Amino acid sequence: MTPRTSAWLVAAVVAGAVGCGGGQRPDPAPPAGGGGGDAQPQGQGGDAGDVVPPDKIDEINRQLARKRSVMSRCLAIAVDNRELPKNSQGKVTVELVISPAGAAESVKVVRASLQSKMLEDCIIGHIKEIAFPALPRPFETSYTYGFEAM
Repeated sequence: MTPRTSAWLVAAVVAGAVGCGGGQRPDPAPPAGGGGGDAQPQGQGGDAGDVVPPDKIDEINRQLARKRSVMSRCLAIAVDNRELPKNSQGKVTVELVISPAGAAESVKVVRASLQSKMLEDCIIGHIKEIAFPALPRPFETSYTYGFEAM
């Protein structure tokens, strides 16, 4: 990936590791009438209408990945405002719940090697602007953005 150039800083988002719903929680109780060890995938509901299809999960991950260049501007802003040094590099992992209507809810930074409130607020703000696909139920996932300022 080639870095994008701005008038005040060259910043690149160098990696985007996807959680693929890794933050999902299993249903607390087994499905009714379930005997014989038929297990459902983690985070999937009890009936077919409640399952988030794999193509929707892929679309969510693609939309988060497409924001890499926008997120690099968040790093540039934090560097310009002297919250981070010019040679900053690191990762920020966000956890979010996507509503059935496709809106990002309860977006939060769960891990960051770059300590900047400005960077975190910028990332959260951009994720909340994404129009995700409609889903059969709320979907919890996480995503990691990697940053390197040059």
